[in-house]
Amino acid sequence: MKNLKLPNDDYQNVVAHIVDYMEDKHDLQLGQFEAEFFLDELVKKIAPLFYNQGLNKAMDVIQNNVLTLEELLDLEKEV
Repeated sequence: MKNLKLPNDDYQNVVAHIVDYMEDKHDLQLGQFEAEFFLDELVKKIAPLFYNQGLNKAMDVIQNNVLTLEELLDLEKEV
C-alpha cells in the first residue's frame, strides 16, 4: 500500500476538528502541531485497516461476480 495522503483542505479540516473536539470534550488545548502529529499517527495505524477492509470487500464482490458469470455460462453450454 502506498502512503495515503488526504488533500490539504481535508487534512486541515480534520486537524481543526481534532483541536475543537479535544477542547470541547476533554478541556484539552492542542496546538496545530500537536493535532497534526496526532492525526498523522492515527492515519498510520488506521489507514491500513480501512484499506485492507475495502480490498477484502472488493475481492468478495469480484468472486461473487465470477460465480454468477460461471452460472450464466453453464446455462448457455451446448452438450
